Amino acid sequence: MSGAVAAVVAGSSPLVRSVLRDVLTHAGVGPVRTPTTAEDVVRACGEGAGLLVSDVVVDDVPLAALLPAVLGAATRVLVVCPRASAGAVPELLLAGASGVLLLEECTAGDVATAVRETVSGRATLHPTVAALVLQQWREARAPRPPALTPKEQEVLVAMLAGDPVKSIARALGLSARTVDSHRSRIFVKLGVRSHAQAVQRALDLGLVPR
Repeated sequence: MSGAVAAVVAGSSPLVRSVLRDVLTHAGVGPVRTPTTAEDVVRACGEGAGLLVSDVVVDDVPLAALLPAVLGAATRVLVVCPRASAGAVPELLLAGASGVLLLEECTAGDVATAVRETVSGRATLHPTVAALVLQQWREARAPRPPALTPKEQEVLVAMLAGDPVKSIARALGLSARTVDSHRSRIFVKLGVRSHAQAVQRALDLGLVPR
Protein backbone atom coordinates (compact mmCIF):
# COMPACT_ATOMS: atom_id res chain seq x y z
CA MET A 1 0.00 0.00 0.00
CA SER A 2 1.54 3.30 -1.10
CA GLY A 3 1.72 6.07 1.50
CA ALA A 4 1.17 5.76 5.21
CA VAL A 5 -2.47 5.71 6.30
CA ALA A 6 -3.25 6.22 9.97
CA ALA A 7 -6.05 3.96 11.18
CA VAL A 8 -8.38 3.41 14.12
CA VAL A 9 -9.70 0.01 15.21
CA ALA A 10 -12.77 0.22 17.43
CA GLY A 11 -15.58 -1.78 18.99
CA SER A 12 -15.68 -5.56 19.42
CA SER A 13 -13.56 -7.33 22.05
CA PRO A 14 -9.96 -6.49 23.05
CA LEU A 15 -8.82 -9.70 21.37
CA VAL A 16 -10.50 -8.87 18.06
CA ARG A 17 -9.16 -5.31 18.16
CA SER A 18 -5.66 -6.66 18.78
CA VAL A 19 -5.88 -9.10 15.88
CA LEU A 20 -7.26 -6.45 13.53
CA ARG A 21 -4.52 -4.04 14.57
CA ASP A 22 -1.88 -6.66 13.68
CA VAL A 23 -3.54 -7.38 10.33
CA LEU A 24 -3.61 -3.69 9.45
CA THR A 25 0.00 -3.24 10.50
CA HIS A 26 1.10 -6.17 8.34
CA ALA A 27 -0.91 -4.69 5.46
CA GLY A 28 1.18 -1.53 5.64
CA VAL A 29 -1.33 0.62 7.48
CA GLY A 30 -0.14 2.69 10.40
CA PRO A 31 0.04 3.94 12.95
CA VAL A 32 -2.99 2.00 14.23
CA ARG A 33 -4.80 3.24 17.32
CA THR A 34 -7.32 1.23 19.35
CA PRO A 35 -9.38 3.66 21.46
CA THR A 36 -12.06 2.11 23.62
CA THR A 37 -14.63 4.90 23.95
CA ALA A 38 -16.85 6.40 21.29
CA GLU A 39 -15.57 9.87 22.14
CA ASP A 40 -11.95 8.83 21.68
CA VAL A 41 -12.77 7.12 18.38
CA VAL A 42 -14.28 10.32 16.99
CA ARG A 43 -11.34 12.32 18.32
CA ALA A 44 -8.81 9.96 16.72
CA CYS A 45 -10.58 10.22 13.37
CA GLY A 46 -10.59 13.99 13.65
CA GLU A 47 -6.84 13.94 14.26
CA GLY A 48 -6.09 12.56 10.84
CA ALA A 49 -6.98 8.87 10.72
CA GLY A 50 -7.80 7.92 7.17
CA LEU A 51 -9.44 4.61 8.07
CA LEU A 52 -11.77 3.34 10.78
CA VAL A 53 -12.25 -0.42 11.14
CA SER A 54 -15.10 -0.97 13.56
CA ASP A 55 -17.83 -3.22 14.85
CA VAL A 56 -21.43 -1.95 14.61
CA VAL A 57 -21.27 -0.75 18.21
CA VAL A 58 -18.52 1.22 19.95
CA ASP A 59 -18.64 1.47 23.74
CA ASP A 60 -22.44 0.88 23.73
CA VAL A 61 -22.88 3.59 21.09
CA PRO A 62 -24.18 2.52 17.67
CA LEU A 63 -21.62 3.12 14.96
CA ALA A 64 -24.37 4.75 12.90
CA ALA A 65 -24.49 7.56 15.48
CA LEU A 66 -20.75 8.18 15.06
CA LEU A 67 -20.64 8.10 11.27
CA PRO A 68 -21.53 11.76 10.63
CA ALA A 69 -18.55 12.94 12.70
CA VAL A 70 -16.24 10.21 11.40
CA LEU A 71 -17.10 10.75 7.74
CA GLY A 72 -16.98 14.50 8.29
CA ALA A 73 -13.32 14.04 9.20
CA ALA A 74 -12.73 12.38 5.80
CA THR A 75 -12.20 8.99 7.45
CA ARG A 76 -13.28 5.97 5.43
CA VAL A 77 -15.12 3.23 7.32
CA LEU A 78 -14.82 -0.54 7.05
CA VAL A 79 -17.22 -2.50 9.24
CA VAL A 80 -16.04 -5.85 10.61
CA CYS A 81 -18.78 -7.43 12.68
CA PRO A 82 -20.25 -10.77 13.82
CA ARG A 83 -22.91 -12.36 11.65
CA ALA A 84 -25.42 -11.71 14.46
CA SER A 85 -24.97 -7.97 13.92
CA ALA A 86 -25.39 -8.06 10.16
CA GLY A 87 -28.89 -6.61 10.40
CA ALA A 88 -27.36 -3.20 11.10
CA VAL A 89 -25.27 -3.31 7.93
CA PRO A 90 -27.69 -1.80 5.34
CA GLU A 91 -28.18 1.31 7.49
CA LEU A 92 -24.42 1.74 7.85
CA LEU A 93 -23.84 1.36 4.12
CA LEU A 94 -26.53 3.91 3.35
CA ALA A 95 -24.96 6.26 5.90
CA GLY A 96 -21.59 6.08 4.16
CA ALA A 97 -19.61 3.03 5.30
CA SER A 98 -17.37 1.76 2.50
CA GLY A 99 -17.58 -1.95 3.15
CA VAL A 100 -18.46 -4.80 5.47
CA LEU A 101 -16.88 -8.11 6.44
CA LEU A 102 -18.26 -10.79 8.75
CA LEU A 103 -15.89 -11.98 11.46
CA GLU A 104 -16.89 -15.62 11.17
CA GLU A 105 -16.35 -15.73 7.42
CA CYS A 106 -13.27 -13.64 6.69
CA THR A 107 -9.55 -14.35 6.84
CA ALA A 108 -6.67 -12.01 7.61
CA GLY A 109 -6.13 -11.84 3.85
CA ASP A 110 -9.75 -10.80 3.31
CA VAL A 111 -9.35 -8.00 5.84
CA ALA A 112 -6.11 -6.81 4.25
CA THR A 113 -7.72 -6.78 0.80
CA ALA A 114 -10.79 -4.95 2.11
CA VAL A 115 -8.57 -2.38 3.82
CA ARG A 116 -6.72 -1.69 0.57
CA GLU A 117 -10.00 -1.36 -1.32
CA THR A 118 -11.48 0.94 1.31
CA VAL A 119 -8.43 3.20 1.52
CA SER A 120 -8.46 3.42 -2.28
CA GLY A 121 -12.03 4.68 -2.19
CA ARG A 122 -13.66 1.51 -3.46
CA ALA A 123 -16.48 -0.46 -1.85
CA THR A 124 -16.05 -3.98 -0.52
CA LEU A 125 -18.77 -6.35 0.60
CA HIS A 126 -18.59 -9.93 1.82
CA PRO A 127 -20.85 -12.09 -0.40
CA THR A 128 -23.09 -12.93 2.58
CA VAL A 129 -23.50 -9.23 3.34
CA ALA A 130 -24.21 -8.44 -0.30
CA ALA A 131 -26.94 -11.09 -0.29
CA LEU A 132 -28.43 -9.61 2.90
CA VAL A 133 -28.48 -6.10 1.44
CA LEU A 134 -30.08 -7.39 -1.77
CA GLN A 135 -32.72 -9.27 0.22
CA GLN A 136 -33.60 -6.20 2.29
CA TRP A 137 -33.72 -4.07 -0.87
CA ARG A 138 -36.12 -6.52 -2.48
CA GLU A 139 -38.31 -6.64 0.64
CA ALA A 140 -38.42 -2.84 0.75
CA ARG A 141 -39.57 -2.71 -2.89
CA ALA A 142 -42.07 -5.56 -2.61
CA PRO A 143 -45.72 -4.51 -2.73
CA ARG A 144 -47.23 -4.32 0.73
CA PRO A 145 -50.73 -5.70 1.34
CA PRO A 146 -53.31 -3.00 2.02
CA ALA A 147 -54.89 -2.86 5.46
CA LEU A 148 -58.39 -4.29 5.39
CA THR A 149 -60.94 -3.97 8.17
CA PRO A 150 -62.15 -7.22 9.79
CA LYS A 151 -65.43 -7.00 7.88
CA GLU A 152 -63.68 -6.32 4.58
CA GLN A 153 -61.50 -9.35 5.25
CA GLU A 154 -64.59 -11.51 5.86
CA VAL A 155 -66.18 -10.31 2.64
CA LEU A 156 -62.94 -10.90 0.73
CA VAL A 157 -62.67 -14.47 2.00
CA ALA A 158 -66.32 -15.07 1.05
CA MET A 159 -65.60 -13.72 -2.44
CA LEU A 160 -63.18 -16.61 -3.06
CA ALA A 161 -66.08 -18.92 -3.91
CA GLY A 162 -67.23 -16.57 -6.65
CA ASP A 163 -70.67 -16.16 -5.10
CA PRO A 164 -72.76 -13.08 -5.93
CA VAL A 165 -73.31 -10.27 -3.45
CA LYS A 166 -76.67 -11.59 -2.22
CA SER A 167 -75.22 -15.03 -1.41
CA ILE A 168 -72.30 -13.46 0.46
CA ALA A 169 -74.74 -11.24 2.37
CA ARG A 170 -76.81 -14.23 3.49
CA ALA A 171 -73.70 -16.19 4.52
CA LEU A 172 -72.35 -13.30 6.61
CA GLY A 173 -75.69 -12.11 7.98
CA LEU A 174 -75.34 -8.70 6.32
CA SER A 175 -77.44 -6.71 3.93
CA ALA A 176 -76.57 -6.84 0.24
CA ARG A 177 -75.98 -3.10 0.33
CA THR A 178 -73.45 -3.44 3.16
CA VAL A 179 -71.60 -6.23 1.37
CA ASP A 180 -71.54 -4.19 -1.84
CA SER A 181 -70.11 -1.25 0.13
CA HIS A 182 -67.37 -3.45 1.62
CA ARG A 183 -66.64 -4.92 -1.79
CA SER A 184 -66.29 -1.48 -3.37
CA ARG A 185 -63.76 -0.44 -0.71
CA ILE A 186 -61.87 -3.70 -1.27
CA PHE A 187 -61.66 -2.93 -5.00
CA VAL A 188 -60.22 0.51 -4.24
CA LYS A 189 -57.67 -0.80 -1.74
CA LEU A 190 -56.52 -3.56 -4.08
CA GLY A 191 -56.48 -1.31 -7.13
CA VAL A 192 -58.83 -3.56 -9.14
CA ARG A 193 -62.16 -3.22 -10.93
CA SER A 194 -63.77 -6.64 -10.78
CA HIS A 195 -64.57 -9.52 -8.45
CA ALA A 196 -62.18 -11.86 -10.27
CA GLN A 197 -59.34 -9.30 -10.21
CA ALA A 198 -59.87 -8.73 -6.50
CA VAL A 199 -59.62 -12.44 -5.73
CA GLN A 200 -56.47 -12.86 -7.82
CA ARG A 201 -54.85 -9.79 -6.31
CA ALA A 202 -55.69 -10.96 -2.79
CA LEU A 203 -54.14 -14.36 -3.52
CA ASP A 204 -50.99 -12.73 -4.94
CA LEU A 205 -50.60 -10.56 -1.84
CA GLY A 206 -51.29 -13.39 0.56
CA LEU A 207 -54.39 -11.72 2.00
CA VAL A 208 -56.35 -14.95 1.72
CA PRO A 209 -55.29 -18.62 1.78
CA ARG A 210 -54.85 -20.42 -1.53
